[in-house]
Amino acid sequence: MAHATPGQRFDPRRWSLWQAPRRVIVAVLVIDVLAVALSLAVAGLEPVGTADWRALGLLVLGLVVHVETARGIERRREIVADGQPYIELKSVWSFAGLLLLPLGLALALVVITFAYWWLRVSQRPVVHRWTYSAATVLIASVAAWGVLELVPGGLLAKVAGPVGLAVLVAAGLTRWVVNHGLVVFMICLNAPGTPWWKRLGAPTDTLIGLGALALGAALAVVALTTPWLLPVLLIPVMGMHRGFLIQQFARAARTDAKTGLANASAWRDQADRELARLRRRGGELGVIMVDIDAFKGINDRYGHLVGDAVLREVADTLRSEVRPYDSVGRFGGEEFVVLVAEAGPDQVGSTAERLRRRISECEVTVSPTLGGGTVRGLTASIGTASYPQASRDLDGLMVSADAALYAAKHGGRNRVECAPPR
Repeated sequence: MAHATPGQRFDPRRWSLWQAPRRVIVAVLVIDVLAVALSLAVAGLEPVGTADWRALGLLVLGLVVHVETARGIERRREIVADGQPYIELKSVWSFAGLLLLPLGLALALVVITFAYWWLRVSQRPVVHRWTYSAATVLIASVAAWGVLELVPGGLLAKVAGPVGLAVLVAAGLTRWVVNHGLVVFMICLNAPGTPWWKRLGAPTDTLIGLGALALGAALAVVALTTPWLLPVLLIPVMGMHRGFLIQQFARAARTDAKTGLANASAWRDQADRELARLRRRGGELGVIMVDIDAFKGINDRYGHLVGDAVLREVADTLRSEVRPYDSVGRFGGEEFVVLVAEAGPDQVGSTAERLRRRISECEVTVSPTLGGGTVRGLTASIGTASYPQASRDLDGLMVSADAALYAAKHGGRNRVECAPPR
């Protein structure tokens, strides 16, 4: 597959943004324009002196060293992420700049940070995503600056004493909440069926994001008081990069790349743990196996890219219709598996029926480049098996659920069959 050249990527006519829903296009453009207008409006509110330019140069130098040192790791992280969002550490420098520099230079540093990261790290940049990300940081930085202005004076005066510390923490939280809130807002517009816990992101990602802001605050204080110690702070930054890469590799090894669900091995590990817990404490659970009917026909008619989009839509539907402590995995091909914890046969059966109905309501819009149109009328055959009624071990439950699924297929498809008790 041919990749777009740099000139083509910057050609607005070729941006993938125009293939997004209209509400997404409008939101991206509004936020981008708002960020530019707001930045221009506030850029001159604080005077800029020679020392400020030196501080900006010092931070840019640190940014360059950081990016060049971490470039190899970040490129591998981008490959492992395969288009999915992941935590970066650009905020270390942008938040340090907000604390250390006049607002105009701090906003300029945000732009410099994104531009340099784009040029040196990103291999497959999507223009509208990068501009939107930069816009959210610009808006969040202005909001955080407003909080910092509650305490007069320079950085050392602001952080002196408990009141200053509280304002610093409030500014960091404001920056994170506004930035993260705008990202979640876009996820809601772009994929309204995404479960709420997936929209908010993993708690570990939140902790990492806040940790990066804290590191930025420390970096600003060091740059102001003992700038020759700045290289020391790059050591934990590089350690975080390496840790992120290992974490992403571990997550990728347990995640189905097409749907974001647990793969078969990871799902089985989760199911084994839940079953072992029930054996110790008592209780019931159910296994639901879901197979999309006539999926080959979708691939044959629309192509495999649309087929992959159908898999993602069904995966998101399954995930949104079960509880956070239930486990959903992709078993292979067009087959999915759900572990329903703490549920008897009746609840498992009603859950399966609800999943069948929701899948029948799924619609997938086909982009004009793939022929256009909408995939509708999806159906699924579903089989269920309950512990301990159908079997007392996981293999037995899966065999029973699979047999029930095939009974649903042979019974006319688009139906639920439950494995009988032993």
